Amino acid sequence: MKTTNNKQSIFRFFGILIAIAFTIFSCAKDDFFNDRVPDYSESIIQSFKVGNQYAEINHTLGTITMTLPSGTDLTKVTPEIRMPETATVSPTSGSTIDFSKGPVIFEVKSTNGANRKYTASIAAYGDPKILSFAIADKLGVINETSRTIAVEIGSQDGNLNNLAPSFVIAKGTTVDISSGVARDFTTPKVYTITSNNGYTARQYTVSVTQIEAPMITSFEINGVSGIIDNATNSILVVLPPGTNRTALTPVISAPNGQIISPASGATQNFTQAVNYTVKNKENLTKTYAVTVQSIAPTKYAFLGLENDVNSLVDDDAKAAATWMQTQYGANFKYIKIANITAQSIADVKVAMLYYLTPAENQGFSATNSNVATMLPAGLRPGGAQAEVLKSWAKAGGDMLIAGDPNPFIFSLGRVPANFGDGRAPGNYVYSEFGCSGASGCVDTGKPADDIWGLGMRDGNNSGNRRNDAIFNGLTFVNGEYLALQNSPTREVRLIWWQHFDGIINPSCCGQDAATKFEHVMQATKYGTLRHIGDSFGYGAVEFNRTDLTNSSDIDANIPKDFKGHIFTIANTIVGYEWDSNGTTNDYQNNIKVFTRNILDHLYNLNND
Repeated sequence: MKTTNNKQSIFRFFGILIAIAFTIFSCAKDDFFNDRVPDYSESIIQSFKVGNQYAEINHTLGTITMTLPSGTDLTKVTPEIRMPETATVSPTSGSTIDFSKGPVIFEVKSTNGANRKYTASIAAYGDPKILSFAIADKLGVINETSRTIAVEIGSQDGNLNNLAPSFVIAKGTTVDISSGVARDFTTPKVYTITSNNGYTARQYTVSVTQIEAPMITSFEINGVSGIIDNATNSILVVLPPGTNRTALTPVISAPNGQIISPASGATQNFTQAVNYTVKNKENLTKTYAVTVQSIAPTKYAFLGLENDVNSLVDDDAKAAATWMQTQYGANFKYIKIANITAQSIADVKVAMLYYLTPAENQGFSATNSNVATMLPAGLRPGGAQAEVLKSWAKAGGDMLIAGDPNPFIFSLGRVPANFGDGRAPGNYVYSEFGCSGASGCVDTGKPADDIWGLGMRDGNNSGNRRNDAIFNGLTFVNGEYLALQNSPTREVRLIWWQHFDGIINPSCCGQDAATKFEHVMQATKYGTLRHIGDSFGYGAVEFNRTDLTNSSDIDANIPKDFKGHIFTIANTIVGYEWDSNGTTNDYQNNIKVFTRNILDHLYNLNND
């Protein structure tokens, strides 16, 4: 028994030796493979010296910065550069170089094939100068002649509206906004460098561009635009009933420089989903599952915050949704805002988005610097549901927006606005923000003869709008206004456009101003507040499709690919309030008829 164990041990030992030998042989064999990855440590600048002073070297960014004594002639600088023995550098160590015109590029090359570039910038003490400027690991290009800095960041490197750059300035100077402080770089930003003596200063204008993430921006078949859902990486194209899906030829768009596969114009069988991959300049990819359905959109949809109509917390939203459900029966559809997808909105012809929450105080509020907070996160600019609805509207979906979510017109991109900047041509931010806090304003004890409504005098608009179809079955008080509200208790927000001073000319307050607004926005104005006698204020506006013939005055920033119409009833005291907080509104039926007319008008539009 002992002998057997010894033999087993010997066999086990030789087995281990054989395994080890095989492993060593395998590793040795692997070692004979040519490793073409160079050792980049052989292509670094180890030191950069001028006189007896050494520069700061940032190997991550590839920058060299230093400040020489005051009065140094920067046109004749002779650096001594140390690097590995296997490397050479150009310009060469010991050569005289002009640093007065801005950064100089040094390229290090090693005999092992590695190479590395360094951006060297030198200033004299007290010379107001930015030596290097970077956002994360993306180095800016400094142009000393124009005093500009250009930075290109990757698609995954954060948002332009909140970036914290790091930079180096010359010693003996100060900067107005410190390195590491986050700023909004959606527009160029200026940095002022001042010498400590206070006599000299320079300003640099920094522009940041961002590589676009891989994305399909439009997908069209037979002239019908697909609904793009970037949250689920899907695209849905809704074609007329009976369409043959076996051989369809899509026309596809992506940002410049991105590659789509299969290519635009290639015929495909869409009886099942087809995958399309798009690649950007960073070689990042995104794959979309494209589905084609052959149906006719027939639904009237209410978009709400809660799970269903009965669960709606806001009394006004619940009243409107309940009425709409009764009005349209089998053609009605409720969609929770958080559940909006290309698939859930595909069969919808017209959607209503409405809530008015001062009495319930559900936390919606706005300031003149962030009106988007009147919306749930998914409906704010760039939000997942906002992007789906934008794609749907561009494809021909129509919307009625009223109450608190009026700022959604900006999320759709139908009206360009940047609430971080001042009002200017192309930036049509609201001009009044009264009662904009979470609790808004709730007026009580209002007398019945204090009537709120939509001002409909000819002078309120570009002309007579009272005969338009959206006012069928309604009457106007003295031909001047449509009465909508006289209840004792009323909820109020005053977030709206009063006029467009400095943005549109003429901006106020005659019919010519209303006409100009309609041309610039490709829109139709339907009225303002009841008591206003001229065109001051925009209480009800229909933003028309933009993919056909537009006015020559249309703002160039407005997308020209909207097939859908967006009707907005401004979040003001026009009196559009569906529930009167336990009190009686003698004009409640006018709200119902007005809403039905708007929804039916949108529903009956042919957006093909």
